[in-house]
Amino acid sequence: MLIALVLLALASAPLGLLARREPRPLIGWLLALIPLALFAGLCSQLPTVLAGGRVDAALPWVPAMGLELRFALDGLSMLFALIITGIGVLILGYAGFYMDKDPGLGRFLATLILFMGAMLGLVLAGNVLTMFVFWELTSVTSYLLIGYKHDYPEARRGAQQSLLITGGGGLALLVGLLILGQAAQQAGVPATEAYRFDAIIGAGEAIRQSPLYAPAVWLVFLGCFTKSAQLPFHFWLPGAMQAPTPASAFLHSATMVKAGVYLLARLAPGLGGTALWHTTLILVGGATFVFGAIVACRQFDIKALLAYTTLSMLGGLVLLIGLGGDYGAEALAVNILAHALYKSALFMVAGIIDHEAGTRDLKRLGGMRAYMPITMVVAALALLSQMAIPVELGFVAKEWMLEAALESPQPAPLRFLGLAAILTAAVAYIVAGWRLFRNVFLGQPHPDVLQHHVEEPKFGMLVAPALPALLSLVLPVGFLPLVSQFLSPAAGAVLGEPLRFELYLYHGVTPALLLSLSAIVVGGLLATRERQIAALPGAPAWFNGGLLFDRLIDGMLAFATSLTRRTQVGRMRAYMLYSVLAFLGLVGLPFLLFGLGAVRVGADSDLHFYEIIATGLIPVGILATITARSRLGAIIAVGVVGAMVSLFFVLFSAPDLALTQLLIEVLSTVFLLLVFSVLPARFESLSPSWVRWRDAGIAIVFGALMTGLVLATATSELFPPLAPYFLANSLAEGKGANVVNVILVDFRGFDTMGEITVLFIAVLGIFGLLRFRRQVPIAVRRSQHAVIPGAPVGGAEAATPEEEPVKG
Repeated sequence: MLIALVLLALASAPLGLLARREPRPLIGWLLALIPLALFAGLCSQLPTVLAGGRVDAALPWVPAMGLELRFALDGLSMLFALIITGIGVLILGYAGFYMDKDPGLGRFLATLILFMGAMLGLVLAGNVLTMFVFWELTSVTSYLLIGYKHDYPEARRGAQQSLLITGGGGLALLVGLLILGQAAQQAGVPATEAYRFDAIIGAGEAIRQSPLYAPAVWLVFLGCFTKSAQLPFHFWLPGAMQAPTPASAFLHSATMVKAGVYLLARLAPGLGGTALWHTTLILVGGATFVFGAIVACRQFDIKALLAYTTLSMLGGLVLLIGLGGDYGAEALAVNILAHALYKSALFMVAGIIDHEAGTRDLKRLGGMRAYMPITMVVAALALLSQMAIPVELGFVAKEWMLEAALESPQPAPLRFLGLAAILTAAVAYIVAGWRLFRNVFLGQPHPDVLQHHVEEPKFGMLVAPALPALLSLVLPVGFLPLVSQFLSPAAGAVLGEPLRFELYLYHGVTPALLLSLSAIVVGGLLATRERQIAALPGAPAWFNGGLLFDRLIDGMLAFATSLTRRTQVGRMRAYMLYSVLAFLGLVGLPFLLFGLGAVRVGADSDLHFYEIIATGLIPVGILATITARSRLGAIIAVGVVGAMVSLFFVLFSAPDLALTQLLIEVLSTVFLLLVFSVLPARFESLSPSWVRWRDAGIAIVFGALMTGLVLATATSELFPPLAPYFLANSLAEGKGANVVNVILVDFRGFDTMGEITVLFIAVLGIFGLLRFRRQVPIAVRRSQHAVIPGAPVGGAEAATPEEEPVKG
């Protein structure tokens, strides 16, 4: 069933193109039936998951290598999957109304559904390789969503930052996951199961003792921190606000930004328990938590303010994983749910304000309560949850965060750092939330607002943020036992053992409650000074991650431009020199340091005299080619080398290769004769002698390296030889007695097809260049007929480019 759910989500993406037709607003809610069906399918498995069970499904991928697409549904993946599909229902319905006038709505909805399918596959993946496939798909689809308004430079910049940061982190993550798989195999896990999450977690004790643990964890950290926008990779997330509001609401509340948090939570039972794990997560998560909350207080764009609070909460979730313990796992599950509800509502409210008032700038808004009272109530409910005001779900989540810090099993300094980060962020959230509400809904309307016909949005748009905002209030008031029962399996999956807990609104006067109320009081006092806080000077330029990233990209482009100008000099001998030197550096040096021991040279007792003669003629032909003064002599000498190679094929019973080699030699000779027929008959020395001696030395070193590589490959005992396999299976499996031909068209058929495809593309490129050469460029023709001041206009001098004959 899990495979069917993921395939349904991915295969339904083209249905988004239906939004090209009317009624476009209603088609969004019609497409919302797709995630609704997925939501219902997941709910059908709730009894199994709530009972502590797990649902597994697998699809063979590369059976010969033991690879499979494996999916698993437990408490943690159920929580994320229901959030993804549940919020997805609201986002699709909302998008149809929000973008009903956008001609690209169909393309946007198709990409959004594909993005939802990628996230669903990621959280349901049962092994790390399956998870990584969907991990990268989320990066690609989010790039398309962020850069949807590709006509705007900021949208292109935000999409580029997102792709480069998350894509680079994804490469590091892949290496880390492969190392984890190797560590699991060293711990005794079979190779076919080493990349499964349950196997890695089960071998956690042995993996933590492995020398591979530290590099694997650092690489996993790098992948997760870039995906979930942790310091210092945080800057791509605010840039992602260039996406249309429905995409922002989906990215920032339920999906991509929590992918890194999900993976850390999933691996916590196996990789946690070390100082490296907990210290890093507490420091990075705590710093991001505080930084995002404080910066949010200074934003004037509503979406930027919400993006920084999202960035902050992601740091808070990472902090909770680092704090560990029962309360840490419980607080993580509660905060994931609370954040998904209030943040999706707030982003959709931001879109409503922009849609109706024509701006998201807090300096150009105000007094919206008179025009949008229902929207104001929805925004207030969501903001109260974000600000952790009783009796919202956000209040319960914050109190559990404080309990996690107070009861954490980590050393006291780390506990206090976590507690300080939580309290600081809680205060800043109140300032940021009040700042948004006051500048949008209170006060007097800005003149820009009065120029628009501001009114409540249509019901189909307003219902989407209203539902999660109401749930933020209704769930803690009347359904906390059900919420506790639902979240307990998720917390147990993070902790690594069964866990049951009970949420409550009031459980007596506790340190956590007193700290929570203190944060509300301090935040309320500072909120009265929100304008002064917003006017405080910002961080220095060197701390601006986006600016540093742009400078890094500009520097790389400048370096690439300079390198290209120095290397692309238009001379073939220079290109060959650079290629050979690069090969010597990248391959020769490692081979010299680590590969010489694999070279085996032994005397051949069956060596015959004619083989010695044929071998000796090859260097003679090479020397003759180098020292030849005429072009014809050089061609003949090269032919001797090719003939001797063909003779070797004959001597070692490969007549088909000999015929192929001879055919190549004949064609090469004819081609060289045709080319050289238009060149001087004799060579001239154009290079200084020191250059020729330098090139000779490089050529000798290169030839020695290739000889060593061939000897090492032919005599290596690290791997069994392939020849016996091909000899045994060519006739039985490939239905051919000619082993070489069977290898080319059967065993390596796809390689051969790829080579043919490359040659075909090259032929098309050459054909296009030749055709282009026969035409005068349009820009040149236009410049030839540009009107020059004082020149006569009309008559023969004013002939159009189309009337001018093309000069060949």
